[in-house]
Amino acid sequence: MGSALSSLAEKLRLNIKLNGEEGFTLLESLLVLSIASILLIAVFTTLPPAYNNTAVRQAAWQLKNDMMLAQQTAISSQQRTKILFHKKEYQVVMGDTVIERPYATGLSIKPLTLKDRLEFNEKGHPNAGGKIQVKGYATYNITVYLGSGRVNVDRK
Repeated sequence: MGSALSSLAEKLRLNIKLNGEEGFTLLESLLVLSIASILLIAVFTTLPPAYNNTAVRQAAWQLKNDMMLAQQTAISSQQRTKILFHKKEYQVVMGDTVIERPYATGLSIKPLTLKDRLEFNEKGHPNAGGKIQVKGYATYNITVYLGSGRVNVDRK
């Protein structure tokens, strides 16, 4: 009877070992988990700067689009339109309509060579040309050309 139990225990041990293969040790498991966590940390630390860069780029393009809107409205309605730059926001004034655009947190928009107001006449020509800087995690320069009224956005 003792030999029957020992042979049964032998068979169970072989079945548990899965034909001679063993599982991972604790050290191997911890090593794999630590490498995986380091890779995840590396990936997630690059996401916030990418998000901040996108926010600045969107603000620069929003300002450009608002300038183009003001210019097109001046041409179509045959009246002057203007964009007024303040410390925490800018306003697009088109007749009785005023669009207020507050700056996002950590973002600044300041006129460099352009005054604190940009006006478009009835033909869509700006009253002045110059540069505006949109600054946050990245910096974008928006250039307004005096003769044509074209607007260009460049990353600095």
